[in-house]
Amino acid sequence: MNKTDVEIRVNMRENTNQKSDQYGHFYPYIDRMSTLDTRGLCKHVANHNSIYGREVIEGVVLQITSCTLELLSMGVAVQLTGFGTFYPTLQSRYEGVVSMKEAEELGVDTVVEGIHVRFLPDSTDLDNITSKKFKERCALKYHMLDEVTVTEVDGKKKYTHVYKPISEVANAPEPEPPTP
Repeated sequence: MNKTDVEIRVNMRENTNQKSDQYGHFYPYIDRMSTLDTRGLCKHVANHNSIYGREVIEGVVLQITSCTLELLSMGVAVQLTGFGTFYPTLQSRYEGVVSMKEAEELGVDTVVEGIHVRFLPDSTDLDNITSKKFKERCALKYHMLDEVTVTEVDGKKKYTHVYKPISEVANAPEPEPPTP
């Protein structure tokens, strides 16, 4: 698959944690403009020369979602070929248990704190969408520098974001050092 004509916009953010070894370094993140809901995804699929309308596609997707959740709740992993595998994992008590006797006394509902649904992208040669292979499909473009300032308001941290085009920031002249 060739790179798409649509670009993924990449913003940059500076690490402002003075305790970090990476303080002052800049890191990329995807500028997610929105989230498409089920109806929007089904409409998008229908617009790709599908013989089925949005309503039919949405019905199938809703049934797949329902059945996938049912199977996951039974401990069955679900692989969507070409996309990846959804599978359940457990979150146990932070300190664990020291013996099977303790586990039995506490009960499984206490020992298991939560159940996570994980996703493992398809990594077959034909449909590899693991991180580096998926990047080859995408067209990346720098977009904004995200300058974050943290202030405290009523005892709570407030984050303020100021966005500046990276092209302007990267080409700006370096500030002059202060004169003595």
